[in-house]
Amino acid sequence: MPIKQLLRIDNTPVSNFEKKSFLIALISPSGGGKTAILRKILEQCDNVTYSISYTTRAPRHNEKNGFDYHFVTEEKFNQMQAEGDFLEHAKVHGCWYGTSRSFVQSELNKGHHIIMDIDVWGAKQIIKQDIDVITIFILPPSEKEQIARLKNRGTECDEAIGTRLETAKKEMAEISNFEYLVINDDFDLAVQKVKQIILAEENKYKRYINIEKNYYGG
Repeated sequence: MPIKQLLRIDNTPVSNFEKKSFLIALISPSGGGKTAILRKILEQCDNVTYSISYTTRAPRHNEKNGFDYHFVTEEKFNQMQAEGDFLEHAKVHGCWYGTSRSFVQSELNKGHHIIMDIDVWGAKQIIKQDIDVITIFILPPSEKEQIARLKNRGTECDEAIGTRLETAKKEMAEISNFEYLVINDDFDLAVQKVKQIILAEENKYKRYINIEKNYYGG
């Protein structure tokens, strides 16, 4: 189902023109800030919802099925994979994670943009799929700042941080595969830039439906 209005970034009047919604993939190396930006987008944009992944791991404390993740058995996950339902999937620390095409499409059909934070390799899988997706790479302003952010988390040892930095170098080499780049040197400004990208994408000609019908009121 198409939507009448997608974002309410400001107080401009709501138009009656129908538009197609789309998937938004935020990509960044560790310390880039993609998850924090995603949360702000969800807080500030009425018609953007979160892409809830499927996983075979057990729920952690206070995690809710259908809210944090869709928790499924490995048998169910394998069935979904065999049916081609995953836009992307990967095995991490012995457990499977994946983004369900049918779940994403059902939300898009309701007129919601879907936003997700994802690593480079998952995003590259999604780009190959037949789905309307925009990709935004979130980059810290420098490696020095990235290291500072990772250390300030206080959750990992120096060895683990070193591993993340080595992974980040590989991810940096993939930036050209994505459409947009946002430098996250000022958090609030980075959030605004992501919102502006979404708004611009929303107003692309290809996403308007039945322009003449809406214009003439037919």
